[in-house]
Formats: sequence, structure tokens, C-alpha cells
Amino acid sequence: MSDLVYGSYDQENLDLEYDMRRRCPHFAETFATLEPDNARVVEKFKCNLDVPFGDTELQKLDVWPGTGSAPMLMFIHGGYWRAFDKAMFRFVSERFLEVGACVVLNNYDLCPNVTMDTIVDQNRKALKWIYDHSRELGCDRDRFFVTGHSAGGHLSAILGSTDWRDFGLSKNPINRAFPVSGLYDLEPLRLSYLNADLLMSEEDCHRVSPIHMVPGEAPPMIIAVGGGETDEFKRQSRIYTDACKTKDLDVQYMELGEFDHVHVAGQYANPDSPLTSSILAAFDA
Repeated sequence: MSDLVYGSYDQENLDLEYDMRRRCPHFAETFATLEPDNARVVEKFKCNLDVPFGDTELQKLDVWPGTGSAPMLMFIHGGYWRAFDKAMFRFVSERFLEVGACVVLNNYDLCPNVTMDTIVDQNRKALKWIYDHSRELGCDRDRFFVTGHSAGGHLSAILGSTDWRDFGLSKNPINRAFPVSGLYDLEPLRLSYLNADLLMSEEDCHRVSPIHMVPGEAPPMIIAVGGGETDEFKRQSRIYTDACKTKDLDVQYMELGEFDHVHVAGQYANPDSPLTSSILAAFDA
């Protein structure tokens, strides 16, 4: 019997819980089918692509401006903090653009070229840039919403937990956060094959895990995960929901159908999805 490295998992099975290319063999095919949708939202709606918010090549935003008092939705892409690009996820914006929202997708530098701390800092910087430029982006500072998938779920949870007074704001600018398929306790990832790129020490891991930074006050959250995802991904969302509830935060756990980790991202484009419906309802709350 192989040695256990985390909970009831040996190395092979822990890696398999988090290896989406093996668990979702349709991975590349699914993203290829989304390319027409990504192209359509660029052609159909006014947008400004690759707007710089920082001083490195990847610190750029895709912005679909609002009309002056629009809600703003920031989407953060996944890829285990080491891969992917906002351009792969432009399709998530369509349902929200149809109702006149301002939608912003951000890129950030990736591991192993930078540390996880740097990635966290860059995402905070992106949101602060949007806040500072809200007037020219046509969005209402009092109607800010954040969502993200996978690593983006992790980062959206961190943005919701941030003490924004440290960044010159008098309050948290986020009205509601919608982390999807997020990673909230990074210890199993540190012990997995992924740490060859993430390069986290035990201390690093603790510092950037949302489950260890649940604040006393935070915006309401819907913590969503696909019902067809691995046991570890569903456990991640449950334990984070429970940790937030122990602080009496307004959180809701949501399982989305039987969707796996890849297909659940497509639910942003489904107007009948509980995820999309919840975001749209929050715009008008």
C-alpha cells in the first residue's frame, strides 16, 4: 500500500483529484468549441482589449464599458495560477453584457515566473484600478461584483476577504462575490504535482489560503461548484462555506447540476443556470 500524503490520499490519488487534464479528457475540445463565443462578444459589444493596469506584459484587462451607472462584474480566469489567459473566457461576459453591465476580465503573471503572493497582489491591483477608473468605464462604484473559476475562484474569495483600507479605500468595494470551483485550502495542492510550478512552502500556502483569512466582515458570497466535480473540489467549497459561516458571514453553497470542472465554466453563458441567475439578480438587488 502506498504511503498517505494527505488525508486518505496517496500521491497518485491526490494528484488525480486535482489533475483536470486527466479527469476531464474533453478539456481541449471543450475550450475549442468556445472560440466562436469568445469572438462573438468582441464583435457584438463595444470593448477595449488589453488595457494595462500594471507594469508587466500580462497585467492587462479586457473591458466592456457600461453606460454610466452600470453594475461592474470582474471575472478572474483559472488555470492553477500557472496557465491560461483571459481571452479563453471572454464568452462568460455575454449574458451580463446583454443587460448593460460593465464586464472586466483580467490577466496576471503566472507561476513559476512569479510567486502566489505576487498573483494575489496583482489581482487586488486590478480591482483597485477598476475602482479608480470607474467613471470612464461607465460603472457604478456601489455596484461591484467579482467572480472567477478554479484559481479565479480562489482569487475572487481573497478579494472579498481583503481589508481594502490597506489600499486606500474606506470600505470593501465588492457587493457580492461568486467564487466558482475554487481552491480555498491550498495545502493539498502544495503536496501535489502542482507544487512543481507553484513552489509554495508550508508558510506560503497558509498565507494565501482563503480558509485561513476569513474576516469578521465580508460581502455576501455564493460559493459554487459543479456537482460532477471531484470529491476534493466539492470538499474545498464545503469547508470554505463552513468556515465563513462560523464567522456569521452571509454565504451560500451551490452545487451546479452534474457538471464537471471544465463544463461548469460554461454555465456562465446559460441564462437558466442558478449561477448566472444569481449574478443577474444581484445586479438589481
